[in-house]
Amino acid sequence: MSAVEEALERIKEQKGVEGYVICNGEGVVLRRSAAIVKANAEIIAQSMATLIQTAVHVTRDLNPNDNLKNFRIKTSKKEMLVSHNKEFIVIVIQTWTPTKEDPSHLQLQRPPASATTMGL
Repeated sequence: MSAVEEALERIKEQKGVEGYVICNGEGVVLRRSAAIVKANAEIIAQSMATLIQTAVHVTRDLNPNDNLKNFRIKTSKKEMLVSHNKEFIVIVIQTWTPTKEDPSHLQLQRPPASATTMGL
């Protein structure tokens, strides 16, 4: 078994992982797990390729010496872990359940009208 196959097997064995998509930098699907239908994999790949391009530019605008390596997107039921390099994008989709210790499920609140720090 190749190193890539071994890595994919380890990913699939993780608790909550529903599937993965591997694509090139243009968003063309190269591999996908059986759990993700082809049409959905294509949408995910194309959307993430576009998002990565934007995120890379934002990262460099903030600090020209910095590089985006990976990022995480959480919805109310799923989480996408995205990692990329010059050739490939790897997207892992997993379920997640918020815990009391994890504040990410809380709604953001507007600051009070009197808040003036950093233009709030």
